[in-house]
Amino acid sequence: MVQDSGLWERASATRPQVRRLGELLPVLYDSESCRDLDLGLPAYKVYRDCCDEDAREILRKHGLRYDVTVMPPLLLGEEYVKTLGHHNSSCGDAGSYPEVFEVLEGEARFLTQQECAGEVVDVSLVVAGKGEKVLISPGCGHVMINASHGRLVTGNMISRTCIQVYDPYLAKRGGAFYILTGGRLARNPRYSRLPSVRVLRVETLSFLDDDSGLVHGFLKDPDRFAFLNELRKTVPRHP
Repeated sequence: MVQDSGLWERASATRPQVRRLGELLPVLYDSESCRDLDLGLPAYKVYRDCCDEDAREILRKHGLRYDVTVMPPLLLGEEYVKTLGHHNSSCGDAGSYPEVFEVLEGEARFLTQQECAGEVVDVSLVVAGKGEKVLISPGCGHVMINASHGRLVTGNMISRTCIQVYDPYLAKRGGAFYILTGGRLARNPRYSRLPSVRVLRVETLSFLDDDSGLVHGFLKDPDRFAFLNELRKTVPRHP
């Protein structure tokens, strides 16, 4: 299990996947302002299957995976560093795979958007601090942003069969909104119509009954996480 803020670098079975600044240019608010920066600069790193061997094997038997993302503080023009943004792949008629995050270090902003018939019908922003968990519901695309002055480290648990779909974000040059310095929200003009952003508070997740991390909670009761792989099971709601 991940026990401290640096263990993933020692426990990871493989080298991290590195997303570099040049790869983010297509989804930035102002890519021209970053042309003079080092495009090979790592924007964030993702460590796949990042836990000890025993936990990894149990997760594998249940069709799940635990990843860790490490994101330094960076300012890209007026925009804070962020992930590229993606939708999770479809899981039959029930919708796309859900995903659950936990903040291991720093503060994360999750900007999620839901579409219907090609139009964005809901956009929400959740700010989560160390120890807090955020559920990405089925059907929601999401971007994670580090708008702080320190490093952001998050863990996430997801189905092993889920595929990240980046094309919708690349086609629209990012999510529905950009988060700029001072916490400003700028609409992405490539979306025809957009609702106002709903700013939500982090809520307690019903399948986690204590303050332990995701891996510990999973090992304690794997069946509670079955919804990540089987959408026929009820996605836990907030109490």
